[in-house]
Amino acid sequence: MQTILESQQDDDKSIKFYALSFLAAVTLLSLISAFFWSSDENSAAELSLEEIIIATVKSGSLVQDVRAPGNLISNHRQWLSARVSAKVIKRELEPGAIVTPESIILRLSSPELLQQYERVKIDYKVAQAQLKALKETHITAKQKKHADVQLLEIEKQQAIEDAAVKKLLRVKKIIPTYQYNEAILREKKLTLELEIAIFELKQLPRLQASLLNVELAKVEQQLLQVSLLEQQVELLNVRAEIHGVLQSISVEEGQEISQGTALARVADQTSLKAQLRVQESQAKDIQIGQRVEIDTRRSKISGVVSRIDPAVVNGTVTVDVELAKELPSEVRPDLRVNGIIEVTRLDNVLLVDKPAHWKNSKTAYFYKIADDSTAFKTKVAIGATSTNSIQLLSGLNNGDKVIMSDTSALQKHSTITLY
Repeated sequence: MQTILESQQDDDKSIKFYALSFLAAVTLLSLISAFFWSSDENSAAELSLEEIIIATVKSGSLVQDVRAPGNLISNHRQWLSARVSAKVIKRELEPGAIVTPESIILRLSSPELLQQYERVKIDYKVAQAQLKALKETHITAKQKKHADVQLLEIEKQQAIEDAAVKKLLRVKKIIPTYQYNEAILREKKLTLELEIAIFELKQLPRLQASLLNVELAKVEQQLLQVSLLEQQVELLNVRAEIHGVLQSISVEEGQEISQGTALARVADQTSLKAQLRVQESQAKDIQIGQRVEIDTRRSKISGVVSRIDPAVVNGTVTVDVELAKELPSEVRPDLRVNGIIEVTRLDNVLLVDKPAHWKNSKTAYFYKIADDSTAFKTKVAIGATSTNSIQLLSGLNNGDKVIMSDTSALQKHSTITLY
């Protein structure tokens, strides 16, 4: 029995020994790991000054913007279309030509229209001749009516005198009574005829004016047809109609065209606007009146948002930009441009250049350069960001220099030695 108890006591001592040995080993390993981890954390990496990008914290304005490509568009564009069915016989100008309202771009031909024009010109001349003949006829008729009245007045006077003589002869019974009665009746007849002739003479101008108005209307109708066809014939010479530049021609020589066919496009290059194609996801931040900078790759033009198209086409929204009155010499319609729309502006804030590898976050770690040989890991609070800059809320001061190169692989080091 004693032997059994001694054996159990020896086993307990062995278990305690192994347990204590295991705990000691675990503790030792933990201390070693902590030492090496602390050693890596506190150790300093090394970077060459020639291989890194350094930026300086500065005070300034941060502009949150939206960038979009686009084109310059004329505010005044003239689409030229065929007014008559015809055939293109010559392209007088080519796209890119500077034009005035009288510049002929295309010459068209229409034999049927020319024949119709010649025919109505002849009809117009005939109508004019008929009007002239009617006027001559009216002059003759008026003179004849005047003569008729004068003759009737003479005949009436003769009849009055004849009746008076015959009255005396009847009293003296030289002539029979019926001859006197005939003289009286003849006087009454001539009096009536004279009254009718005088009435007709008075009415003649009104009648002649009515007839002249009818012929004048015919002449005016023919003149209107001549004018209309003359305009159509003139439209066979397709003119620019405005000052500007010829942008495109959509027909070729020898092509048969119908009325309404699009022929060419002319744009006024002195009055331009920009049309930007903004991604739908960014369009929600844009409002009318926001400032815009248009880059032509040679010049910068200021402008303001004047219209936002409500429609979405291929994932983009069209934004119109009203440009300054004075434009650079290189601008022209359809010129490709880039636009920067200023959404918000924060003035007098701490800024640093935005690195290429930047990922948006509220906090970040920068390595602040203390002297020319050492950079210390610094926690920084981040505010707003723009395309080129980052707003710094805390952690850095104006004038501090920081490493802007990608240091994500060195984040375990609290300091970096620079050489």
